Amino acid sequence: MLIPVLAEDSSADAFTLLTGQIEDLREDMRIDVAYLGLVVNMYDGRRGYIATSSLESWQSLGEPPVVAVVPDRKEQREAVRSKQALLAYDPKCDQSERMREIARELA
Repeated sequence: MLIPVLAEDSSADAFTLLTGQIEDLREDMRIDVAYLGLVVNMYDGRRGYIATSSLESWQSLGEPPVVAVVPDRKEQREAVRSKQALLAYDPKCDQSERMREIARELA
């Protein structure tokens, strides 16, 4: 499982809830779920201490590891607004290219 997260506190809270649900599912259904890692999405260090300290917190987790950091760009927000997948909205933007790199690295 590859989990996208944001470099902000609300994403850390959501991650804690999600991993609890995953653990419950593993136990109840007796299935194995492998954590491939975290992708810190829409990262912008110019946002200051919240973003940079959150990224450091994700990186310090150790397991699952941060496998990629994807920068915040307008194309992703525009894709959401137009209700399209990023790769369909702008397949050549920096974020789309980074997503492809991540897929190749994990394949």
